[in-house]
Amino acid sequence: MRIGILTTFLKLDPISDSGIGLLYRALADALVEQGHAVHVVHPTTQPAVAAKAHRELAPKWTCDIVPAALPRVVRRMAASGSWQRQALFERFWAAAATSRALARACAAKDLEIIETHTFAAPALFFLCRRRRPPVVSRVATTTSQMLRSSGEYSRAIRLLAWAEIRATRTSDALLTHSEAHRDQICSLEGYDPRRFGIVPLGIADPGFVAGGPAGPALEFFFVGRFTSRKGVDILLSAIPKVAAACPEATFVLAGDQDGGQEWRAFCASHSDLVPRRVSAPGRIPEGELDRLYRRCSVFVAPSRYESFGLIYVEAMARGRPVVGCRTGGVPEVVRDGVTGLLAAPGDPDSLAAAMIRLGTDPLLRDRFSAAARSDFLERFSAARFARSSAAFYSTVKSHP
Repeated sequence: MRIGILTTFLKLDPISDSGIGLLYRALADALVEQGHAVHVVHPTTQPAVAAKAHRELAPKWTCDIVPAALPRVVRRMAASGSWQRQALFERFWAAAATSRALARACAAKDLEIIETHTFAAPALFFLCRRRRPPVVSRVATTTSQMLRSSGEYSRAIRLLAWAEIRATRTSDALLTHSEAHRDQICSLEGYDPRRFGIVPLGIADPGFVAGGPAGPALEFFFVGRFTSRKGVDILLSAIPKVAAACPEATFVLAGDQDGGQEWRAFCASHSDLVPRRVSAPGRIPEGELDRLYRRCSVFVAPSRYESFGLIYVEAMARGRPVVGCRTGGVPEVVRDGVTGLLAAPGDPDSLAAAMIRLGTDPLLRDRFSAAARSDFLERFSAARFARSSAAFYSTVKSHP
């Protein structure tokens, strides 16, 4: 097939840490390996940087880098308002530029089908075109879902949410990566669940090093933004209890600290643990992230909600047992009692109990480690991800 991918996020260099960018890079690479022709359309406010990174990467798929920055006069108008208003201007301007670029790519490459994501609605205006190939939209965590959890209801944010809903409803078919997430967004927005295909995400195999972690005797590792949705407050509340039960344990919490208030409060009240046993190195590059995944004994991410949870797959790919929460799509990724343990969301005591159980039982960690690696190869490889996506594209093409 001749497949187009439209994505605002694309992992072209080791610094990018977007989950959407990672999955579309893996998908494009794997589809090409399976014999498909892939053309990516990538709107970005930094086209020169993206073009340079694409040249250095030299992938087997082709790519149009679409300049999506606001013109100076429009940027001045946007700057006079709130950040929500600025985001609204930026998204609509990018969607208009992207529609023109994607239409040209469809004509030049004779694309048979387009995949895109609904977050930020990059296909909003392209979907209004009469003559275009079918568009499959992949639905992850939506702005509407985030609005409900944050309580922000400005007019601009509501328009951003509307744009995503509009793009979702006008797409020819929908994909998501877990049944739980499909059911939640259909309940929230009234979508027909029969329009959805379920294709679990996959990543390129980072390779597996046998023999267990190469770091300290017992290290717990977290990666993610220090936000309420990622449950970092629950993890910080659980750590003192785990540290007391596992005297040899250390804890590494990597990621953007989002202001750092909770981390600073933890440091002030637990100077006996920081930095000797608990550290927070901030946002880290890809190579260091890989090293920390491989070095840890247990990966832990107590998110209050994940539509899927790509971070668990990244840990499992490296043969690491994981601790997550029974929420969203996480139970469809982490098999409780097989590849990891699942705690009650928002419950520090439940999380601490799961961490202590793994921390005090090396044989259980070894068993989960082997199962996690096997599960990754069977269910979450990039090759499986691409095959399942291509099979869904075929059904969409044959039933317009």
